[in-house]
Amino acid sequence: MRKLIKKNLILILKITIVFFAFWYIWIKIKNFNLSDFSFPAFNFRSFLFITIVIVLMPINWLTESYKWKFLLKKFEIINLKLAFRAVLSGISFALISPNRIGELVGRVFVLKNENREKAVFITAAGSLSQMMITVVLGSVAGIILLYLYPEKLIGINSQNLFFVKIISISVIVFGFLLLFNLRYLVPVAEKLKVNVKFIQYIKPLTVYSSKDIIIVLCLSLLRYAVFSVQFVFLLYVFKTEITVAEAFIGIALTYFISSLIPVLTFLEIGIRGMAAVFFLGMFSPDIPGILSATAVLWIINLAVPGMFGTYFFVRTKI
Repeated sequence: MRKLIKKNLILILKITIVFFAFWYIWIKIKNFNLSDFSFPAFNFRSFLFITIVIVLMPINWLTESYKWKFLLKKFEIINLKLAFRAVLSGISFALISPNRIGELVGRVFVLKNENREKAVFITAAGSLSQMMITVVLGSVAGIILLYLYPEKLIGINSQNLFFVKIISISVIVFGFLLLFNLRYLVPVAEKLKVNVKFIQYIKPLTVYSSKDIIIVLCLSLLRYAVFSVQFVFLLYVFKTEITVAEAFIGIALTYFISSLIPVLTFLEIGIRGMAAVFFLGMFSPDIPGILSATAVLWIINLAVPGMFGTYFFVRTKI
């Protein structure tokens, strides 16, 4: 009887996740105001660039899959194919959760039961490494903007700039201190008399060496490069006339601000769109083109993988 109840509850959970994931994707696409977007005449080069962007999508998520597989190998060996399925399943969870936190849980169902709780914290460490790359490169882009394009910052409140600097420096310092000192998490938690069960959860993080963390950061950097190049190609496709250097500065700042703002996932594309318009709009007046590139990138990198992810999740035995 218990097995039957559990089986039915799992079925209901799967149906619910699939329904809300598709509902979210449908709502976002339906709410796109076509009058805000650009529809340039496509030529062979535009077609080639869109093809490259689409090809880079699986490379983006395969890189993330390899990073997750690398982090997991000290506790459970899985192949890249299974890691890829898990990462796509995580995207379907991420779409319907605040700040994509569901991604931490959505991946672990492919693992053995005894490793699932550990894997949530391991996944969080991988996400932190990605955020650190985003914040560091965003800060570098901000410095370049400040010194090479000071005219672009006219009218921006200096107090707001100072506030952003303080936040970014704090995140960088705290993030790197945490990543490279994971082995001290348990002793510190024990001194602070943290819940024993929580200490058991974070214990797996203490096995990673500095070399492991550097490898994870390099993989995060590679993934960052992939989705930034995708963005650059789409900005060209939609004829925004932004140079490559300007595009990378604007993109880095867009991801930087987006990563620092806690937001419900269903608002993420709006926040990213506003950030893109603000930063890339410094270099181009073509707002429809910038919005179009942002929306198409979201569809290719999140909506499409999320739909595949629901399929893999339904086929996963929980």
